[in-house]
Amino acid sequence: MNIKLKVFLIALLFGCESAGWAQEVQITVAQDAKTLNMVEFLPLPYAKNEMGRHFNLMDCIEVALDENFSVRIARNQLEVAQNNVTFAPFLPSINAYVRQTQTNNHSNVTYTDDTKAQIESRTGDYRGNVNLSWRLFDGFAMFSSYARQKELLQSGELSFRMNVENMVMDLSNQYYQIITIQNQVNLVQQLVDISRLRYEQALLKYNIGTISGLECQQARTYFNADSSSLIVQKQNLKNAYIRLYRTMGVAYDSRIVIRDTIVPETNLILDDLWSSALEKNTELLLLRQGETISEYDLKLAGAARYPALDFSTGYTVSAVNTPLSNATRYNQTNGYNFGFNLSIPIFNGFNVNRQIKNAKLSVERAALQYEQRERSLQGALLQEFIIYTDNLQMIDFETQNAEVASSNVEAAMERYRLGSLSGIEFRDIQLGYLNAVDRKLRAMYQAKLSEVALLLLAGVIF
Repeated sequence: MNIKLKVFLIALLFGCESAGWAQEVQITVAQDAKTLNMVEFLPLPYAKNEMGRHFNLMDCIEVALDENFSVRIARNQLEVAQNNVTFAPFLPSINAYVRQTQTNNHSNVTYTDDTKAQIESRTGDYRGNVNLSWRLFDGFAMFSSYARQKELLQSGELSFRMNVENMVMDLSNQYYQIITIQNQVNLVQQLVDISRLRYEQALLKYNIGTISGLECQQARTYFNADSSSLIVQKQNLKNAYIRLYRTMGVAYDSRIVIRDTIVPETNLILDDLWSSALEKNTELLLLRQGETISEYDLKLAGAARYPALDFSTGYTVSAVNTPLSNATRYNQTNGYNFGFNLSIPIFNGFNVNRQIKNAKLSVERAALQYEQRERSLQGALLQEFIIYTDNLQMIDFETQNAEVASSNVEAAMERYRLGSLSGIEFRDIQLGYLNAVDRKLRAMYQAKLSEVALLLLAGVIF
C-alpha cells in the first residue's frame, strides 16, 4: 500500500496550525514485491552540483572489461598464451656464423753469424658458414607439443573468462549494494522528516506549557538519532561508490551515478542450472583442459622411447692470408655439406620409465580434481539456490510487513495527536516500519546476488 502524507495532514494529526511547516513528506512502500525503486544520489562532494552519468549494470561491466586492472592483466597473460601457439616444432632452424681473426707478429731474429733482423708478419683468417638443422622424427613429440600449446591457449582463454566472471560477481555485488543503500538513505530521510516535524511540534507545545520538557527532549533525541543515521547511510553510499569506481578501474571523479531497480528473476530451476553447469561451468571446463594437457604430457614422456632423426646441411666459406709464408700466401676454401643423424635411445637409467609413470599419475590426479570440483560445484549450487529461494519468500513476507507497518505509522500519528499514544510507543512503531522496509531491502539484495551467483556457476552469464 502506498501512503503519501503531506505536512498539513501531519500538522492536523499533531494539532499543528503553523503554515511554515507545510512541506511535503512521503513515506513510500513499493507495491510490487519484486521491484525496488531507487533514488539518485551523487556520491562525491565535488560532484554535488554537477550532472552525473547514469549507468546500468551492463554499462559498468563494459567499462570494467576495458579498464579493470585484473582483467587487463589477465588479457595480457592470454596474449602470451596466444603467442606460444606456433609451428616452430615442425620447422627447421637456420643459423649463420662469421669469424674474422687478425694476427700481427713482431720478431727479433739473431742468426749464427751474429747478424740481426726484425721480421714483421701479419696473418688474416676469415671464415663464415650457414647451417640448417631439421628434426624429421622424434616419436611424434612435435605433434604432441603443438597440440599441447593449443590446449594451453584454450586454458588461458578459460582463465581469462574466470577472471571476468569474478569481476562481474564483484561488480554486481557493489552495484546492487549501492541501489540498496540508496533506498536506505531515502528511507532514513523520511524518518528524519517525520522526527523533525514531531520535534518542532513538541517544542511548540512545550513553549505553551501543554507538555513537559522531558517529552520535548525525548523528541529532540529521536530527531538527532535519525539525523546521525542519515549521515552514516550517506557515508556508506559514498564508500560504496568508491569501491565501484575502483572495481571498474575508472577515476574517482568520474561522476557515474547508479539509478536502477532490483528485479530478482523468479523462474530459475535447479535441475536446469545443474545441467548447464556440467556443460558450461568455467572451472569444470578448465579442469577438463587440465586432463587433456596431462594426456599430452604423457605422450611427450613416451616419445623419449623412440629414435630421433635429424637432417642437417650447411655452406662454409674460409679465406686465410699469410703474406710471409714460403708455401702459400693466400688460401680460400668454400663448399657445402649435408647429412642425417639418427639417435636411438638404449638406456638412460630408467628415467623414461619414471617420467612416464609420473605422467600417468598426473593424468589420474587431473581426473580426481575434476571429480572433486564437480561434487563441490553441485553442493555450492544447491546452497546458493536455497539462499535464493528463501530470500524470494522473505521478499513477499517483508513486503506484507512493510505495508502493515506503514499503516501502523499512519494510525499512530492519529493516536499520538489524540494523546492516547506516548512518544516512546510512537517511536517503537516508527522503528518497526524502518526495520520492516530494511529487511525487505536486504532480502531483495541477497536474492539478486544469489541469482547472479547461480548464473555464474551455471556458466550462462555470457
